[in-house]
Amino acid sequence: MLTPAPMRFVTLSLLREDLVDAGLVLAEFAGFAPQGNEESKERLPEAVGEEYVRLFHSAHGRLTKIMRHLDLKPVDDDAGEHRALSKQELAELDQWLGEIWVQCSACEETSHGYQEQLAEVQQLDRALEIFQSLDVDLGLLQDERQFLHILPGTLPLQHINRLQEALSIIGYSLSQFSHKGNTAHVIVAGLMENRDKLDPLLRAAAFHSLDLPREFRDHPKKVGQELEQRRQKILTEKLHLQHKIDANREKYAEQLQAAAMRLVAGSSFVQFGGALRGRGNLAQITGWVPESKLDELHQRLEQVLPGHFLLQERKPAADERSQVPSDIPHGRLLRPFASLVKNYGTPRYGELDPTWLFALTFVAMFGMMFGDVGHGMLIILAGFLLKDKVRGIAPFMMLAGLSSTLFGFLYGSIFGYEHVLPALWISPLSDPMLMLKLAFAWGVGFILLATLITIRNNLVDRRFEEALFDNKGVAGMMLYLGMLFAGYRWISDGNFGWLEQTVLLLPLLAILVYKWRHIKAPFGERLLVVVIEGFESLMTYISNTLSFLRVAAFSLNHVALAVAVFTLADMMGTTGHWITVVLGNIFILVLEGGIVIIQVLRLEYFEGFSRFFRGDGREFRPMRLSSKQVFAQSRELR
Repeated sequence: MLTPAPMRFVTLSLLREDLVDAGLVLAEFAGFAPQGNEESKERLPEAVGEEYVRLFHSAHGRLTKIMRHLDLKPVDDDAGEHRALSKQELAELDQWLGEIWVQCSACEETSHGYQEQLAEVQQLDRALEIFQSLDVDLGLLQDERQFLHILPGTLPLQHINRLQEALSIIGYSLSQFSHKGNTAHVIVAGLMENRDKLDPLLRAAAFHSLDLPREFRDHPKKVGQELEQRRQKILTEKLHLQHKIDANREKYAEQLQAAAMRLVAGSSFVQFGGALRGRGNLAQITGWVPESKLDELHQRLEQVLPGHFLLQERKPAADERSQVPSDIPHGRLLRPFASLVKNYGTPRYGELDPTWLFALTFVAMFGMMFGDVGHGMLIILAGFLLKDKVRGIAPFMMLAGLSSTLFGFLYGSIFGYEHVLPALWISPLSDPMLMLKLAFAWGVGFILLATLITIRNNLVDRRFEEALFDNKGVAGMMLYLGMLFAGYRWISDGNFGWLEQTVLLLPLLAILVYKWRHIKAPFGERLLVVVIEGFESLMTYISNTLSFLRVAAFSLNHVALAVAVFTLADMMGTTGHWITVVLGNIFILVLEGGIVIIQVLRLEYFEGFSRFFRGDGREFRPMRLSSKQVFAQSRELR
């Protein structure tokens, strides 16, 4: 499919009491994207289902926390049978989950308390390590005494001797009991009456006092035993708590999984958002549906709500085309390329989907720039081996490798060897000028195709004047063709007469007039902008075309790197020769292969997409029943 699927704006009118059933139908249908509009808000001013949404978020939050606490993972069973969840059932489910959460939250708070207690014991253990070598009651180092002053602390090792001498003068002593690195752990003791003389000496020696925890009231060995007993008691209580949590998990697991599936069904109502309006007992849902799925939607609604609904549909209005979501399904081979396109943007409704053009030109240019049978087959092999681990990238790698292999046969290159395989076409280094001419021709064709797509997209969007006179429209294409014609005549015959001047000036004049009419500014500023944009139109076409010469440059670079590798290899012995060849090929495959991918992406994005692809469309996101989406938060918390 080259363009997004045709869409219809649908309005589903029904009774409020049938909304939950309708929501389940639309979510299982997976082809309805809700979207509100101003017309519905004016006719139906009431917001519907606010209480249901509140109950859903309350129940969802509680279930998420309970499952995280019990280490449960919601079962992914989106294909299973779902039953509509009424507001009354949702209220009862929310109440039940609230009761379960009361139990779980008590256990969780207790568990957090145990963790904090264990952390505290571990911190005390680290603090006790300093005093393990002391054979003294640590309580003596904490209590204030009438006559004796005892102070534990730390200071740099190099200051110990000097401090000892200074302390002896004022009647104090210093004892070192351990050290760590350049820091000594010491005890300073002396008479309380000399304390005022002590402080200046300690400051000068960079002494820092140690505060002993209040739990250290005995010999270090005895304190360590008490801490270990305390730790074992906490671990035992924590184990009992874990048994209780395990019992709750076993008791409630099945019911909680059922509740999760009920909430998945209830999420369909929540997904309506602002697309749901009402007045009195009447409700209305608006949104977008692919034209091809309208009949299926009507049949599904008829099965669940026979005769109880009214489904109206219309084509998108001209002024709302920018709001229409783009539904573009891609096959397995195109999906990795579609992801790269999505990095740039989403096609507008009605625009050509650039994925097919991107895939063809990307694969072709990669092969042109990295043509080698051996390297291409290694890329194919890597894609095949990684197909289960990187499913989205494997087709991309295998197609790029296939292109590289095919061009390798055309170039006669295998692992850099140019004389093992006969070239089916030409070796790049044998005729560089031909390679440059072909790259130039490729760029011309690429730019012309991109310009034609731009013209087509503008016509579809009813931008007729832009399609005709813009520098990316018909006038721009005629200017480009005129530049090519004039350049060819000048290079081949040295002729640049009135014909060449005419084919350049007429489209350029059309572009300048178009720019002049659409710029709102004073005369001088207007003139300056028009001249600059006219000059930019000329230079952009020239620079964009010359950018494609890199296609030839990298095909030549690939061969040149191989020549450099073999030159180094020939300077070594047999073993060194083959080691150099293998490492050189790995270097070429990884480094140059990565650079080629970057260069191809640059050509695609800047010389291609920037010309015709706005990328400001809205992706079609239909309502779905997805346990993965509903419980994404609980998985992140895990």
